[in-house]
Amino acid sequence: MKYLTATIFIFFLLTCERRPEVRSIIEVEYRRPDIHPNRYNVAFLIMNGVYNTELTAPFDIFQHTVFRKNIKPMNTFLVANTLQPVTTFEGIRLLPDFNYLTDELPPIDILVVPSAEHHLDTDLEDEAMIAFVKKAARQAQYVTSHCDGAFVLA
Repeated sequence: MKYLTATIFIFFLLTCERRPEVRSIIEVEYRRPDIHPNRYNVAFLIMNGVYNTELTAPFDIFQHTVFRKNIKPMNTFLVANTLQPVTTFEGIRLLPDFNYLTDELPPIDILVVPSAEHHLDTDLEDEAMIAFVKKAARQAQYVTSHCDGAFVLA
């Protein structure tokens, strides 16, 4: 009985062992969105900590213009300071369509700045992002923000 109890105890110890996290890397074909002529180009500025609904709700509204007959359709795309995944505040990973630091972006007609976790502090110190916003705002017909995104525009 002692051996059976010891064996069961050892079995439980071994099965409770914490195993290292296994990650696999999946290669994905990178493809930019189609930019159709005769449409507004709507750029959404994203960064780590962007809030899901602050991005997805307006993106959905602008993108759905392609289904309306009496409104000019819109090309929607994500811009960031990287092409690597950007993680929202809630943990969703997004793939930017353009890197505003290195890519040639389509002309931006509408710039959307959704609110993000650090729009009241460290994002305001990001000189490259602020320079991009200023440049895009000079060229855009419209600039809009959501909630704390307004501080980036100030």
